[in-house]
Amino acid sequence: MSFSLRPNKTLFIRPKWSSSSSDPTPAATAPQGTSPGGQLALSRTNSDQISPLQKTGRTSSAPWITTATTPWAPAPWNPDDLAVRRFSKPAIATHTHALTEHIGSARRAYTKAFTAIHKSVAAKNINVSAVLASSTGEDVAEAALGLYDADASVDKSGASRFVDTLQHYHGVFDVLCQTDFSFLTLIWGGMKLILIMAKNRGDLLVKITDMLVDVGMALSRVEMLVKLYPTTRMVELTAKLYAAFLEFLEEVIALFQRSAVRQLFSSLVQPFEDKFGRVMDRIQRVEGWIQKDAMVLHAMQSASMAHHQLDSLLQRRHMEATLRGTPEGFVPDLLLKIKDTLFQGFESQADHHESLAATYGVTSSAWKPWFAEEQRHLPSNLAPKARLTHGLCDAPDFQHALQWKDQQKAQSPHVPSAYIIWTPDMTAHSAIASLIFQIIQQKPAVVSERNLDMRMFARANVSVTALWNLFVDLMKSHADGCLIYISIGSIGPDEFAVVEKFVRAVRAWDGPPVSVTIIHPFHEGFVADDAVIDIDGIYDVHPSLTTTDALQHVLMLELDLHDVPPTIRALLWDAVWRETRYAIIGVSFRQLTRAVQDVAAALARRRVEDGEMGEADEAAWLAGVGRWMDHKVASENVREQMQRHLDMIDLSLPEDARKSLGRHVKLLVFRIDADRVRALGTTTLTQRQRDGVWERMEVAMSEGPRAMFCGKVEETVADALDVFTEVPSRNPRQAATAVLKLLDERFGWEGSWKESILGDAELIVKSILEGIVMGFELVAEALLEDDEEGEEASG
Repeated sequence: MSFSLRPNKTLFIRPKWSSSSSDPTPAATAPQGTSPGGQLALSRTNSDQISPLQKTGRTSSAPWITTATTPWAPAPWNPDDLAVRRFSKPAIATHTHALTEHIGSARRAYTKAFTAIHKSVAAKNINVSAVLASSTGEDVAEAALGLYDADASVDKSGASRFVDTLQHYHGVFDVLCQTDFSFLTLIWGGMKLILIMAKNRGDLLVKITDMLVDVGMALSRVEMLVKLYPTTRMVELTAKLYAAFLEFLEEVIALFQRSAVRQLFSSLVQPFEDKFGRVMDRIQRVEGWIQKDAMVLHAMQSASMAHHQLDSLLQRRHMEATLRGTPEGFVPDLLLKIKDTLFQGFESQADHHESLAATYGVTSSAWKPWFAEEQRHLPSNLAPKARLTHGLCDAPDFQHALQWKDQQKAQSPHVPSAYIIWTPDMTAHSAIASLIFQIIQQKPAVVSERNLDMRMFARANVSVTALWNLFVDLMKSHADGCLIYISIGSIGPDEFAVVEKFVRAVRAWDGPPVSVTIIHPFHEGFVADDAVIDIDGIYDVHPSLTTTDALQHVLMLELDLHDVPPTIRALLWDAVWRETRYAIIGVSFRQLTRAVQDVAAALARRRVEDGEMGEADEAAWLAGVGRWMDHKVASENVREQMQRHLDMIDLSLPEDARKSLGRHVKLLVFRIDADRVRALGTTTLTQRQRDGVWERMEVAMSEGPRAMFCGKVEETVADALDVFTEVPSRNPRQAATAVLKLLDERFGWEGSWKESILGDAELIVKSILEGIVMGFELVAEALLEDDEEGEEASG
């Protein structure tokens, strides 16, 4: 913990008075630099006052943490001890007001003495008022030093040196005068008297100048001491010192306001020691008292600071040990306060991850093989240096986030990790806040290690820049680095900003190794990255898993098995739409290839029967059609054309469709017996059941794609067959290559088939909805079937 000295802030810490204290000082009269109740606060670098040490226990250096009594860190002294109270009792307002008057009077008297000496030495008419006005803002010690330098040659004058010579030979003159008494004796005596008077006046001026230097220095020094230690005792001693200053300065002013002759005779009758000796002794004595009191207060302060530092260290160690020992799944009140502060204004998004984990956790085990496939292309484990893994996917699999979390727990349990599953109402602010809280929840000791307090979290809540800086600081706080996984299934300005921020941060990273994995759909709004990997072009999760999983989550939602906020409800419904929408691309492709295959076979058979081509040509033709269907580039060209054409279908579930499907699901769930509802929340589909559900869903969805993409397949294939029969091939391999080329020309990017695709989006929307309705019924039936089999087995 670091501390700073600032003006008007006391540096002394003392124990807070107990409720039984007889301290008569009201809190309201404490001067600036003291805290209510009589205790003196310690200034911190963050301008916050540290809580005073308690007589019967201790309080934390963090204002929102309280702990029990600390028997191993006793208070350094008893706050009720009379000796302690005598030194540390704060000054009341009347004392400080009197001291202020003394200080002002001393400053004015000092300036008058300054001008009086200047008049005497320089024999000039100096305007005292002008000097007072011009010296208001200056340090009086500097003025005294200037005066001292200006008059340093007074004791070096000719008269002074002549008197010193006479003093050296005064014995010889005394002998001469005694042996031969005459007027010489009177002459010598008078001359000696006059010169001694001049000498005394010069000595007096030098000593007064020296004294003014001491007074000027003491004015600022003592004023600072009383600001550092504004106790009653210190104020009283300081008032006495300034009163002595006034007495000395008034006598100096009175002396130099006399005529030169009177000053000479006064210096002869009363030398400096006789005239000012008593007041000088008084000044030195009181100043010594003040210095000794300051040493005592400094010793008390040092002991209190050492005690406070020890107490803070013990509290920090205790809190860190307590937080590290927090059971998994339990969130202490401290972290709940941090969470509430971070998500103030975003309360609806505070529990997103818990809700998603509870929902996805039921079926997440089925995603292990597909997550392993993703890791082959987008590795997200801990790397020895900063690494960004960037992937493109139109429908990211959110369940992979839970698989990723389990992987990190198994492989790198000591490294903090956090993930984002982007929800419809999520913003850049709430996304970063979620990452921060996940890291703190895993490594709660970082709150103490990084000296985080609630004001930092509150500032981060109102400033996205402060929020990001806090997140970066947390990522750098762990020597082993940090792991981040971000899965985004939508497009928008917040999504663009978050992806860009992370990409640039990893590129310029200079801290411990971090591994950041980002997956999002393709869109021009996302930051460009040459190393991005198109996951959709590498592999596809089978729709038997993606669709049935999403359907089961919505059924669980409507069965009210978990407390799910509205945002997560929207996300789960959108997942059903998004997965089915993406799956219909494959349905469309299979409908087209089946249509091409069926039409090609029918046309060839008809021509063989008509005698237009032979059996060998038919076999070569069908072999070429099969090769075209299996050709990766040709197939991808057709599939990508379909995918781009289906971009006209909205990524989000239309509101009217949501209402229609919602009514259907509610009635479906309503028919399920209440005693069987709870079992559905822990039941997962087998792969056989998933395959059966998907096969029937695909049949229900096939009509729309067939109407959109297969309207003129027969004409297109017939045209290719005409060309094939006109140009005979030399061998079957050459024939298959020719057929592949003919079909690729017609179904490729520049082919005639593309012009025949219908633009009616309702054809596909209707098929998607029919597939979803069928899927809900089949998934519910499969889950209940599994439940019934379990009951029969138990019976």
